[in-house]
Amino acid sequence: MDFTKPEILYFLFILVPVFIVFLVYFLWQKDIVSNKFNQDVFKIISPNYGYLIKITHFFIKCLALIFLIFALSGPRIGTKIQTVKREGVDIVFALDVSKSMLVEDIAPNRLLKSIQIISKSIDNLVADRIGIIVYAGQAYPLMPLSFDYSMAKLLLNTIDSDIVPSQGTDVSSAIYLADSFFNNQDRGKILFILSDGEDHEGNYDKEIKQLLESNTVICGINIGTESGGPIPLSVNGEISYKKDKKNNVVISQAKSKILSSLSSLSNGSFIKTRDTKDAVDFVLNNLTKIDKSVSEEQFYSDYEDQFQWFLALALLFILIDLILTKKKINFIDKIIE
Repeated sequence: MDFTKPEILYFLFILVPVFIVFLVYFLWQKDIVSNKFNQDVFKIISPNYGYLIKITHFFIKCLALIFLIFALSGPRIGTKIQTVKREGVDIVFALDVSKSMLVEDIAPNRLLKSIQIISKSIDNLVADRIGIIVYAGQAYPLMPLSFDYSMAKLLLNTIDSDIVPSQGTDVSSAIYLADSFFNNQDRGKILFILSDGEDHEGNYDKEIKQLLESNTVICGINIGTESGGPIPLSVNGEISYKKDKKNNVVISQAKSKILSSLSSLSNGSFIKTRDTKDAVDFVLNNLTKIDKSVSEEQFYSDYEDQFQWFLALALLFILIDLILTKKKINFIDKIIE
């Protein structure tokens, strides 16, 4: 089951303050009845009064509200599985999240600029599977290959320089992990590495050979400037800058040699830029050069609306509440007569 207007479900959170208000009012009224009235006289005046009936009324109203919100959100169920053919390629973004990516020589900083580039690139995709890898001293999978672009953008918002515990910049582990992502030999494959290129470690010969055998293209996007800048560090809420053993502030310079070499060895392309649009155009242009293949994906279609069931339940609880209220009104009418 899914919903045509899932944002309406957020109205369910209104039940929390409603419950708090009811609880405060209920305790206040209970205190008044218990301490301000003679109980024998009060039972004669209001024989139908009871704490249980008030709680019952409240929960009936809450249930009616819950089912009404579900009805308005447009619940529906897919009744038919449909197979759709998609023509596209497999894309993996490998993002460097080492501390040097926090340098602010590119606004707002290298890491946030890289995230923005990936996000804007995803906005232009249609039928391509995407995967995301984050790496520093070691590579970690953030998202396997998928058509779920919304989830990819959601996960991008969780990335920071602390997401990988081991520091360093081991691009070889990212390449090795990317190779395990590409599980479909019939689809075009491309790996985009976004990094400032600083302090890359490891030997890439083995990883490059594996990617070449699977016809995977590597493209490098170098983020940062040659003049570089200091690496900001947050210590107890205060910003300081990384220093070397001689207590001098370390200046991180973007280096393009490794990324350029990796791209060249795998028949890919390389770009050094500080402009988001140029980087996104670079990604899209490289995708047009990759042979697209056709894949099949199954999903539910021919949805049937189910709101009427929730609406019926909401009306049922409203009717029950009215019947209980009507009994009170009839008793009051008798007293007046």
